[in-house]
Amino acid sequence: MRRSLGRYELTHELGRGGMGVVWAAYDRDHGREVAIKLVVPRSNGSELTTLERRFLREARLTSRLEHPGIPAVHDHGSHDGELYLVMELVPGRALDAVLESDGPLSVERAADVARRAAEVLSYAHGQSVVHRDLKPSNLMVTPDGEIKVLDFGVAAALEPQPGETRFTAANATPGTVVYMAPEQAVGKTVPASDLYSLGCVLYELLAGDPPFTDGGLFLLYHQHAHEPVPPLGDRRSGVPAGLRTLVAGLLEKKPEDRPGSAAEVAALLAAWAPAQAVAAVTVLAHPRLAEIAALRRSGRPAPALEEYGELMDAPGLGRADFLIARAGAALCAGALGRTPEALGELKSVLAEQRSLLGPGDPAVLETRYEIAVLLARTGERHAAVESLRRLADDEERVLPADDARRGRARSLLDRLRRMT
Repeated sequence: MRRSLGRYELTHELGRGGMGVVWAAYDRDHGREVAIKLVVPRSNGSELTTLERRFLREARLTSRLEHPGIPAVHDHGSHDGELYLVMELVPGRALDAVLESDGPLSVERAADVARRAAEVLSYAHGQSVVHRDLKPSNLMVTPDGEIKVLDFGVAAALEPQPGETRFTAANATPGTVVYMAPEQAVGKTVPASDLYSLGCVLYELLAGDPPFTDGGLFLLYHQHAHEPVPPLGDRRSGVPAGLRTLVAGLLEKKPEDRPGSAAEVAALLAAWAPAQAVAAVTVLAHPRLAEIAALRRSGRPAPALEEYGELMDAPGLGRADFLIARAGAALCAGALGRTPEALGELKSVLAEQRSLLGPGDPAVLETRYEIAVLLARTGERHAAVESLRRLADDEERVLPADDARRGRARSLLDRLRRMT
């Protein structure tokens, strides 16, 4: 058994599946523990060369993803006919192991896991990255209850281009096809394909099994594409009607019939996720933040963007203030017409702010409001309405009566409702 891969000392196997083997390893050059995914394609010659190029391209793309819910990618390459991806080593248990040992989750916990996964997907989709292989074994539950989404880019790298050998079909495991969207099975993958997979995962978290499990590869394809989804209420009683409706929407056969975005799904799931303690926290912000924000609001986003960049590059800026500056820079980008970029950045900032400050911090509420505004401007009105509905309640619960921000979410919500 080989115990090393260049500078990496392989210590013990963490798991294996249809796409390869994952090892815990020690990076001698950087003195850190890492996880290494080894992929051994069942092909050779020119096909292997094509696959290798695609794998390395996807690895370079996904290494640029920076989100608390995505393990960092440190390195990638090929060695002796094997492709490898070196990632942050995430402690915890994969969700499939949790289900096997503990059974279905509570409604609140299932909704919370799915919400966190949807937030990660929303960020990735904003960076034009589709996961393609979302399933319980690719969702890691950390010791503090956070969710990490694993294996971004790996399925994309193994997916064939038109006219090529279908590596994934030849090497697929039932566990992959069980969560695969109908359009993905015939070679078309879109962001909504991830939403279908998320629907399968959420269904399993609630019912104990995914919607379709019986039969071989092609029968499963047929069921996903043509058979009605067994009603969730028949598999488990007590699931709220609204949540059953959301799961059914995620599992629509046509991508265009599913919810409009992962952000919309995350917003809807928050209604059933565990209620978290909210408490306003007073933070002494860097004095330059207010000045730059005033410059941005005066209609000068370009110079404000430059000043935000200078502030973030300056030493000594606290983490909370750094995130406020990032959010301000994103709003400048949105004002300059780069709305998808602004939305993706604000969602990333929001995830980090929630982790650092807690869900009830005024800075978190501010970022949530700006995201809702951008969603409304881009035509994602349903997602904006759902976000504002929850934000309005949180503003009234958290912000003091004399805070100028209190009530603005409800005011915007009323305007959007009148427009629809």
